[in-house]
Amino acid sequence: MQDPDDIHAALAAFDGTDVAPLKAVARDGLTPDALATLIAAIPGPDEVATTWLLKALVERGQIGAGALADVFDRLPQITAPDAALHILQCAQYAPDAAPVLRPHLAPFHGSKKIFLRVWAFDAYCRAADPAEDLSERILQGLTDRSAAMRARSRALARDFGIDLGQA
Repeated sequence: MQDPDDIHAALAAFDGTDVAPLKAVARDGLTPDALATLIAAIPGPDEVATTWLLKALVERGQIGAGALADVFDRLPQITAPDAALHILQCAQYAPDAAPVLRPHLAPFHGSKKIFLRVWAFDAYCRAADPAEDLSERILQGLTDRSAAMRARSRALARDFGIDLGQA
């Protein structure tokens, strides 16, 4: 298990492209203190590396909904688009925490960066109340000019059991 010093070292070693130091931390998991250190680094100068590492840990099921809700609540303070993208992509792994994201998504719906728009749409759907019918919204995504949005809409349709037979 990695401790807070390991987190600081991995974040310092990240050069903006080589994720090997971050992968090593994700592979070994984190102590509760190390996780708290990681979350405390958001927002900040290492937010891209921090959110990349958090996303890797979420994908491995190593971060609970409570900690992830804390991360989601920090989204409005994020300044780096890649860091915001990493956080938005975590919603698919944490439907119980995703509702925390919903009030923070509006700025991303009109983003010039297509992947921010696509993953904000994904987070919006995953953060929906269970009684909310998302069929029309997801089907509308299938007509978007962006191939990425259409692909994400197909994935959401599968995840939400929406029949695409007529779409």
